[in-house]
Amino acid sequence: MISVPLYFGDSYQHWNKDYKAAQSIFQGHTSIAVRSGIQAGHSLLYSRGINNGFGIIDSFADVVDLLHAGGESQNNMRIKPAVYTYIISADDDTFRFSETGAPFFVDFASKHALHSNCAEYVRYSGEFHPRPVGGWENFNDSTQDNEVDWEIVFDNNSGTYAPEKKLLPTLKELLQHNFPGITVVALDFHDEGLKKSTDACREYATKYRGVGPDELEPQRHEGEETLAHRASTVMSPSQQMKDRMKHAKE
Repeated sequence: MISVPLYFGDSYQHWNKDYKAAQSIFQGHTSIAVRSGIQAGHSLLYSRGINNGFGIIDSFADVVDLLHAGGESQNNMRIKPAVYTYIISADDDTFRFSETGAPFFVDFASKHALHSNCAEYVRYSGEFHPRPVGGWENFNDSTQDNEVDWEIVFDNNSGTYAPEKKLLPTLKELLQHNFPGITVVALDFHDEGLKKSTDACREYATKYRGVGPDELEPQRHEGEETLAHRASTVMSPSQQMKDRMKHAKE
């Protein structure tokens, strides 16, 4: 993401010392082991391989492509009503996100920490979801995606980093600068309008797009491998021993 320092200047969001899940990651006797597991997951998630794609987002069409459900069915070729977890990295200004309800990410203390690689600071973090102008509650599924205007609702809903509300206008300007042609709405996570919009998005997904209620929050289904499990299997015995020694020293 370009021009992050231009917009955010010297503003960074430190991990939230009042949030229990963040405390388990960044402080205390067990934090090293917790961080090691999350960092192993981060390495797998962002490794360069045949199953991962990398590139530059140049247009609104690129963003729309990322928000498709994927697959071959008619519904999967449409913009997916879903909520996503995101961070803007303090290390390299990259924009990283994943679907909040994806079962692949279950068992992590914090998805924001997963994307940040347990960084103590991020530029910003929260959740976002796409919606047709007027909201999902007023959308007719017979209307094709290219026949309506779309906007993306961003918020600061991150317990791990608790981003400042006053920076939401700055976030909006940064995103619109990087993704021209996209209408960005930035709302505080306490905003009733945000809750209404998020609920409408998830309700539409279950009512019209075949998404099960159990898919709205990450949980593992029988036979599914999670990122946390995969990370635990690739950590070498020497790394596991190293983590235990560090824990013992604390």
